[in-house]
Amino acid sequence: MMKKRNLFYVLSVIALGFTTACDEKEIGGDDTAQIGAYVIAATGESGSYLLQTDDADSGNLSILNNGVEAATPTVWWFHNNKYLYQLTYAQGEAGLGASFELDENGLIKERNIGFKIDDRFTTYGSYGKYIITAAAKATSYTDDAGNMQQGIAFTLLDTEAQSKEAKIISSENILGNGEYATVSGIVDVNNKIYTAICPLGVSAWGAAHGAGVVSSATAYPDSVWIAIYDNVNFENPKILRDNRLSYATSRFRSQYYKNIVADEKSNVYVFSSSADANTTKKSGVIRIKAGAEAFDPSFYFDIETAAEGRRLFNVWHITGDYFLLQLYTEATSTQEDAKRLAVFNAAGNSGNGSFAWIQGLPAIDVVGTYGKTPLADKGKFYMPVVTTDDQEPAIYVIDPATATATKGTVITATGVSSIGKLIYE
Repeated sequence: MMKKRNLFYVLSVIALGFTTACDEKEIGGDDTAQIGAYVIAATGESGSYLLQTDDADSGNLSILNNGVEAATPTVWWFHNNKYLYQLTYAQGEAGLGASFELDENGLIKERNIGFKIDDRFTTYGSYGKYIITAAAKATSYTDDAGNMQQGIAFTLLDTEAQSKEAKIISSENILGNGEYATVSGIVDVNNKIYTAICPLGVSAWGAAHGAGVVSSATAYPDSVWIAIYDNVNFENPKILRDNRLSYATSRFRSQYYKNIVADEKSNVYVFSSSADANTTKKSGVIRIKAGAEAFDPSFYFDIETAAEGRRLFNVWHITGDYFLLQLYTEATSTQEDAKRLAVFNAAGNSGNGSFAWIQGLPAIDVVGTYGKTPLADKGKFYMPVVTTDDQEPAIYVIDPATATATKGTVITATGVSSIGKLIYE
């Protein structure tokens, strides 16, 4: 097993569009052998650095004369422990990205497939071999009055073929209520795509076609919807609705943060941050049991009450029935102030759910940010934490059973955004 290594690879200039991939070297021997590494994305004054270690529970890493240097993306996305993708949101411009993997020596290397995401994205996720980004976007259709049909633009990055496909679907009346919508979160469950539908109001197109008066706000803030698609054609979704929550997303600037996650048994947990200013529903969680096409009427947990009035911001699955919750610091906190972490146990309290604040993190008032890409591994949760006092950035290791955090690897850098695992087979 490898120890911490210095890396001296520098990224090549990223091409516009996918380039032809280099032939992969065939490796003989035992095909069950694996080389793995934790990869940590840290930041410095000039950009991001990809650092490697075989132990994220302790020790020190530094970006000084170390690591693969890269531009700082919107998010680092680890795909199936095999590839690392750099996804960049560039508003009206094409977002340039790159892809990485481990070589036969266990060192991270660029795959030489620079690409661009032409459409902006507000959410992302994985499905099979694909990394998918999505955002609301007008389609190419207009009516006789010039009203544009609203839709959802998807970019599909094929991680194996090293190719890219863009497609757009209409979102007009997607929920049957006359409104157009966008999506939040893309989750692969039993070879189907689960995504939360977030209604956006009535467009000019919708109003011209009988949906009502043009509105920039939904008339249905007290409902939650999940769409289930069979594949990346994004056709004929099964739409599930429940009235115990508001729609399943949180918001920060242009981004929609996913509030849906699946456990190892393919149960899908649907959380809501109650982000809509007009909702009367509290931040909470409901469930779709594995294989079901309806919400479980017996399962509901009121996160907001358990958190003393604080709403959910983000959520990740840890292991089994445990989930990590990132919550707003106070009941009146703004979008930029989500500094509390807690563990939710879906099986706690005889199956009714339980909630516990995490102990052992730096003081709430000095935490600058949490990483966008943490890692669940070996029954624990690895969270990048940037502090604003005299402490250096570090990976904190969370034990869900005890709801405690301990400081793991410390990084000499200005920040740390991501941790994941890559394996060479």
